[in-house]
Amino acid sequence: MKFYSIQILALFVFLLQFFVTTTFSQEQVIDKITVKKESNLVKAFFDNNDLKLIAQDKYGNIDHHAIRSFEMHYEIKKKKLKVLKSSSAYLTIDMLHDLTELKEAKKIFYTKIIAEDQNGNLVNLPDVIEMHFPRCKQNVK
Repeated sequence: MKFYSIQILALFVFLLQFFVTTTFSQEQVIDKITVKKESNLVKAFFDNNDLKLIAQDKYGNIDHHAIRSFEMHYEIKKKKLKVLKSSSAYLTIDMLHDLTELKEAKKIFYTKIIAEDQNGNLVNLPDVIEMHFPRCKQNVK
């Protein structure tokens, strides 16, 4: 009887050791790791002096060379929208021509703004709404 109890105890210890080692030594498998790209660039604004879009980071610093492309939208007639694309930060010749031809103040929408951050990653910036006023002509007598 004593022999069987020692064998049962040894079997119990072996099974307990096997259970503990298999339970704690298993590596947890991670399905996927998600990495969120974080950029300092948060918004863009239009510079009336240089006639270009400029990016701004979350600390308020300005980056003149970050903007890579954008689209400009404005209403030409009732319910008609004109869309012009630029592949740089500056307004194109067509955009400048259309803006100088405007007779009244218009809301200009800059959309699909793509900028390049310091790491070389392309970042989509939120849209910019700018009120454009035509140049005043002086009456010369």
